[in-house]
Amino acid sequence: MKALKGLNRNVANWFVRDFDNTDNKLVRIQYGLVAGWFGICAAIALFVVKMVLGLMSGSISIVANAFHLLSHLANSIILVASFKVTARPATAKTPFGHGRMEHIAPLIMSIFLFVSGIQIAERSVHQAIKPHELHYWTALPWILLLTVFVKQWLARFVRFLGERVDSHAILTNARHHNIEAVMTLTVIGGLVAGHYFHHPEVDGYIGILLSAWLLYLAYTHGRKAILPLLGQAPRRDTIKKIRLTAKSVEGVEDVHEIIVHDYGSMYLISLHAEIPERLGPAEMHEIAERSERKLRKIFGGEVVCHTDPLMERTPEIQAIEDRFKSALKTFPQILGYHDFRVIAESPERIIIVADIDVTEDVAESEFTQIAKDLEARVKKEIQNLAYCSFYITPKYAY
Repeated sequence: MKALKGLNRNVANWFVRDFDNTDNKLVRIQYGLVAGWFGICAAIALFVVKMVLGLMSGSISIVANAFHLLSHLANSIILVASFKVTARPATAKTPFGHGRMEHIAPLIMSIFLFVSGIQIAERSVHQAIKPHELHYWTALPWILLLTVFVKQWLARFVRFLGERVDSHAILTNARHHNIEAVMTLTVIGGLVAGHYFHHPEVDGYIGILLSAWLLYLAYTHGRKAILPLLGQAPRRDTIKKIRLTAKSVEGVEDVHEIIVHDYGSMYLISLHAEIPERLGPAEMHEIAERSERKLRKIFGGEVVCHTDPLMERTPEIQAIEDRFKSALKTFPQILGYHDFRVIAESPERIIIVADIDVTEDVAESEFTQIAKDLEARVKKEIQNLAYCSFYITPKYAY
């Protein structure tokens, strides 16, 4: 084990300049690129080897195992893209940078995997029903076993790189390399059992199993690529961090309607900050500016902070809001509200304005009806109400 670690260190030191300066951003990028390019070269080389062995032996399972390497190729391409392509500066035609490039590789690979999975499944079923004898020779399982050792060394080498720079992306890539060993050992077991027990249909059954796995990988790679391109919902911990960061600025009582656009290499964030209106427009603007600067420092990219003035809660206003809260309790699909305001239409009649937050399972087509039903309920609670103006927060705002 110590010898292997020494080998990994020597190989990494050969390809990474200033190897020990792991706090340097440029050195960390080199670590990621080395891990990615080693994975790409290994995937291509092993794909060729296994395809040749599969065609020479007539084994469907070996061919399926070869196509499984396309998944590893995609992961390594993503790793290279993450450390190199996404670091390219923005241009006039790509003002948001190149961060989403990392989603293109898995999308392309998912198409290859899907087509390959269908074709291999068809041939595997045929081999299972009407099996043909495989061209088996003694060295075949040993060559396949050698590819297992290559992949295992690669997994350990990539993990060594990831641990050196504490990179989640590199360590995830290392875990993907480990999966290949299990699949190849399954193929070897099927080949040996089929040959010595004279059951060539075993190769077909293993081919069916691997083709199902290829189709599953095609689905997962495609889904992971398409969702960010369409506009994936931000992680809950990201929203929580944005909210806590903004509220840490003195003068910000709360925030809502947080919208996050993730471009891979940068964020675009907009939010509404609730600030007491007694501070006045100039001070409220300065507080919003401080919130923007603090959020930019943590998340990068661009931040736009809209100010929502919090009206003074007089006893009369608080009594109206309490009755409004009572009306909300009859609507289980309503999570909460913000921007609550009371406007005088006349000395006798008032107008209520509020933004309403609903649960995720409520369809947008129901928003209008919910607002109408809520207004009808509020009018029963508050007698001198002229009308309500409710805005239901869209699904992309938090």
